[in-house]
Amino acid sequence: MKLLWSFFLLTFMLWSIPVDTKLYEGENTLTYYDQLSQKLSNITPMDDEEAERLKNEKVLLEKLRTLITREPQVQTFDTSLLEKEAIGESEFMKQFEILSTAAEQKKKLEEMQVFTQERLGYLKKTIESITDPQNKNLQLYQLQFAYYKLKQRHDELMVKSLTPFLEEGENTLSFLIEKVKFDISKIESDAAKAVKEIESINKQLIAANLTKERELLSQEHISKKLSERIAQLTKKKDDALLKLAEKELLAGFYYFQAKVFKSVLESQKEIRSILSLLSFQDTLLHAKLTEFERLSKESEEAIDYNVLSFRENLLSSFEKFYESFQKPFIVIDETPISFLSILKLFGILLIGFIIARIYFRLFIMLHKKRKETRAVSIKIIANIGVTLILFAAFVIALGSIGLSIAHLAVIAGALSIGMGFALRSIVSSMISGMVILSEKYIKTGDYITLKEGLTGKVIDIGFRASVIRTIDNIDIILPNSDLIDGQVINLTMEDRIRRIYVPFKVPYGSDIKKIRSLIINAVMESKIKLIRDIPRKKPTVWMQTVGESFIELELLVWIEGLRPSTHSNLLILIYETLQANGIDMPLPQLDVHMNEKKRSQRPPSANIARAVTS
Repeated sequence: MKLLWSFFLLTFMLWSIPVDTKLYEGENTLTYYDQLSQKLSNITPMDDEEAERLKNEKVLLEKLRTLITREPQVQTFDTSLLEKEAIGESEFMKQFEILSTAAEQKKKLEEMQVFTQERLGYLKKTIESITDPQNKNLQLYQLQFAYYKLKQRHDELMVKSLTPFLEEGENTLSFLIEKVKFDISKIESDAAKAVKEIESINKQLIAANLTKERELLSQEHISKKLSERIAQLTKKKDDALLKLAEKELLAGFYYFQAKVFKSVLESQKEIRSILSLLSFQDTLLHAKLTEFERLSKESEEAIDYNVLSFRENLLSSFEKFYESFQKPFIVIDETPISFLSILKLFGILLIGFIIARIYFRLFIMLHKKRKETRAVSIKIIANIGVTLILFAAFVIALGSIGLSIAHLAVIAGALSIGMGFALRSIVSSMISGMVILSEKYIKTGDYITLKEGLTGKVIDIGFRASVIRTIDNIDIILPNSDLIDGQVINLTMEDRIRRIYVPFKVPYGSDIKKIRSLIINAVMESKIKLIRDIPRKKPTVWMQTVGESFIELELLVWIEGLRPSTHSNLLILIYETLQANGIDMPLPQLDVHMNEKKRSQRPPSANIARAVTS
């Protein structure tokens, strides 16, 4: 099978069309382009589809010619400002604009690299999947692949050329910032004006949006005039926000120059806030903020800035985490539910569970000394108290997240399908436990026999399960539902006194009255723990059956409790009493009567076999 697959793979590779590398590699690329251009000019399209494809191929071929001859422009930073003793705000911000634009361009090129690589991978697979060299789209795919390949190469060279330019610019600006004369009073005044302008535009936008909502209530579309008004206000707001961002940048540079790093962080925070308020994604402003942060961090005197920045980032991360924790992920009956509310709910339930456990232990400990109260009653009251505490905790927990007890039906409906099957046996056992504790048919200390023949003492009755201890001192945890659904024999339900039966056999011809007297006297004189003093409960012997080779008698005695060894002790006593009085246990007997006449007519071998068999 592996050889077969290898053969198919090799055949496919031999027949598949490879990528035409001459379109983007080698020294004769331009000559190859001329040949393709001549070939394309000689083709006469037969239909519109072919004409469109031919047009696209010619456009791509010209783009390839441009890309392969274009070299990336090497940028250099203007260092003439380094010779000046002092520079103005506008000069510094112009150089900062150039640096930020280059940083924005580099980031876009790096993002474009990922996009280009995805296209190259797709086109390569498409080309290699074609086995017919006359495929009408093959040439278009080859040109498109070559275009992305050359663009990828050009973008890589551009990124390489921008990297030293950015390093040089950052070093230059770090030096120039000390020479800038900032007018902080004018900066703050302009920022205040921008804030007032934004507030005024916001009020106008709110009014326009309210008008928009009123129009949408009465008709499907808003008027063209209102739509243009909203667009104008949005643009004015964006322009005012960008002005404010520029002033915040200037203020940030001033505070950085003055080494007031806390104010630097506040300016950066304001710019991030402005970025979130813009109606579009301003990549240039984002690049300016990134470069400003980089200049602040890489300064030789920015140790305090880095410490404060770390603390601000930590607080910001905590705030973002707290906000995401507070963000609703589900709505139940118009009540938003967040992870924080769920955590609060489980916290209250945990506190309620701890209080319930403490209450249960204290209640049992304080009431165990009261002998007039039954242990089962104490446990029932304690369990009821625990249930009430847990229910109260559940109600409080629901109230803490904005839900009331009326929402239980909604929650139960949502969870009943999945949890109903999972918790069915547990709920059944818990309800059975409440029934057992309330009915008192089975109590702690009773000896019971189950349907399977298991006999033991009830050690504990819980809400879900009960503990049965067998005569072998093995504790068996039994679900309460088994005690309710199955047949249970309570050996000590109302009275611990019960009667046991000990059968034994004697041979035919025995004196039954004598045997009865011997056995009863032996039992009365023995040290086996029995009830002998109550007249109606004295030991007695009954005749049970008359068998084929024996007479079956039965000793009836009354005992208190379970006492599993009593039956064995009585059997030993009966055996020893009968042996002492010369009464043997009966053996199985079979009487065979043979006809002498028929016996004499049989062959000797048959008689011998008959005798052996008898």
